[in-house]
Amino acid sequence: PVSVKNALAIKKINKDINVHILYRDLSMVKDEQIHLQAAKAAGIKFVRFPDDRYPEVTKEDGNLSVNVYDLLLGSEYKLPSDLLVLTVGFTGDETIDAIRGHLKVSTNKEGFFQERHIKLGPLDFPADGVALCGCAKNPKTLKETCEEGIGAAMRASIPMKNGFIEAEGIVADIDLTNCNSCSICWKRCPYGAIKVNENKEPEVIKALCKGCGLCAADCPKECITIVHYSDEQLLAQVEAALEENPEKKILGFVCHWCALGGVDMAGVSRLQYPPNGRLIRVMCSARVPTKLIERAYELGAAGVLVAGCEFPTCHYITGNYACESRIKRARKKLAKKGYNADNLWLTWCSAADGPKFANVMRDMVKELGLG
Repeated sequence: PVSVKNALAIKKINKDINVHILYRDLSMVKDEQIHLQAAKAAGIKFVRFPDDRYPEVTKEDGNLSVNVYDLLLGSEYKLPSDLLVLTVGFTGDETIDAIRGHLKVSTNKEGFFQERHIKLGPLDFPADGVALCGCAKNPKTLKETCEEGIGAAMRASIPMKNGFIEAEGIVADIDLTNCNSCSICWKRCPYGAIKVNENKEPEVIKALCKGCGLCAADCPKECITIVHYSDEQLLAQVEAALEENPEKKILGFVCHWCALGGVDMAGVSRLQYPPNGRLIRVMCSARVPTKLIERAYELGAAGVLVAGCEFPTCHYITGNYACESRIKRARKKLAKKGYNADNLWLTWCSAADGPKFANVMRDMVKELGLG
């Protein structure tokens, strides 16, 4: 990092100068660990502060000082300073929101574009036909940027040569029999994949639809079916999972892209957690309608867990935001019907965070008195 190199430059001028690096997180790539070890050997001190307690700069009698809370030591102290250097972190371009809206792609909290999958699609967007590389994804070295640029060019050459792009089979299908043209579906679709025809009826543009299921879960007339993830198919899984001893089971809906990856990571890491969970895969947490949660309660489930991608990294752009809003409404509805709404849990889990999923399952079992 730039801060470490600057500190080493100061030490090179005068080795007796006391240098402190206050950091929230240090992002090291490849050979940069060498600079970190050199800084420690030169006597440079590193102080890590928490996300919610940033250092405060004060000035007394013309002298500067910094009040900082050391996260590792668990204490706060004051550092008298002759020189303060602010190193600004690398963030995404200010035009990212506009591009995100035009291309219908997702971004992370640092302002960078998010790939389809960190391992299975590192150079692809969820939107087909758009490639991603270099510092548009996250900070990288020049060598990495060039390598990814070549890879992205190769990815782009495939549809250019074929002349077409193959869409996924998981798409929305609208039955207009009971449709009242409420416009909820086309207004909430994160990809703009639903349009209204001259008769004010919604139509799905199959080539744009990604099958997240947000529209189907929000449709008040239940006119929308997600191919391979219909309400009937999901309901059958709910009833099968709770067929025996439902009072001892936790029914979980986990999104395919992140939360399910966390479940798999917990498994391959051999993490131990109670076996009370019965998990149902959905493409996105936004696919879970309130009626499925209510059905689980009716069948006597001890609790219900909905697990999705961490904010703001939803594979379907705004799916987890829609899920969060729906769960809030579902809790109110459950409470009015006399159910314990506290037994409906919501968690956000990345594909690499197996320990978090295992901890959530342990906490649920403990809170529900199943352990």
